[in-house]
Amino acid sequence: MEWRLIDDTVARAGPANMAIDQALLESVQAGGRPALRFYRWRPACLSFGRNQPARGLCDPARAAARGVDIVRRPTGGLAVLHDRELTYAAVLPVGLLGSPRETYRALNRALVEGLRRLGLPAELAPAGGAGGVPAGPAPAAAGSGAGAGRTAVSAGGATGGTALTVTAACFQAPAPGEVVVAGRKLVGSAQRVERRAILQHGSLLLEGDQSLVAELVAGPPPPAPATLAGALGRTPEPEELVEALRAGFESALGIRLVPGALSAAERERAQALEAHFASDAWTWRC
Repeated sequence: MEWRLIDDTVARAGPANMAIDQALLESVQAGGRPALRFYRWRPACLSFGRNQPARGLCDPARAAARGVDIVRRPTGGLAVLHDRELTYAAVLPVGLLGSPRETYRALNRALVEGLRRLGLPAELAPAGGAGGVPAGPAPAAAGSGAGAGRTAVSAGGATGGTALTVTAACFQAPAPGEVVVAGRKLVGSAQRVERRAILQHGSLLLEGDQSLVAELVAGPPPPAPATLAGALGRTPEPEELVEALRAGFESALGIRLVPGALSAAERERAQALEAHFASDAWTWRC
């Protein structure tokens, strides 16, 4: 089976990146081919999960003073600082790789296989960690109103309606089924199921840490997550990382990734969606 490989080498602001991911999700809903997208962020951006409470949790003035944008993702999960990283997004029909939970694990196994090609001892966190959270995201009940029939879930089983528990930060601790190196979380992922299509995206930290999250978001500072630079002893070039992950996805999923770009219709839809993801009404809706 062929998937599109979209290596978006232009670093974009948070609203533009989220708009493109949503446009790809809608394209697959309409019968488009599955896609794997890699992308970067500029400026640095703090993203909140779809239904993560942010009002009163984050000081936008402090974020602006640190040169950090704020965006709300279409997926679930907790706060992530996007800076020195490569982000992946996989978009595919529901059922292609099994249930949403099975899809989550299959995509994480593909990430592990790709990272091992760089010499990293990556693996999936075992069941029973992180307080016994189920391995992978569990589908939530359908919502109502504008979100009816849609499910937003994150690694560790957080659903679109789940309130904050211990922490507001995604990289606080690995949940079962997440990608780890030496027990430390390396990839933070979140997933959304919408009208028989799945969007799963996540951050692969090249270097740095998530300590700035503690300055911007109320809550305990997250422990230092694993980074590719720390695990490898060098910072891989994004092109090297993309090639390793491409090979890992093809091998693990039995697919062929064909280089491509957004279609004209997808670009047009993403441009229209960008205003939505940049709006205060969306960012501070909860």
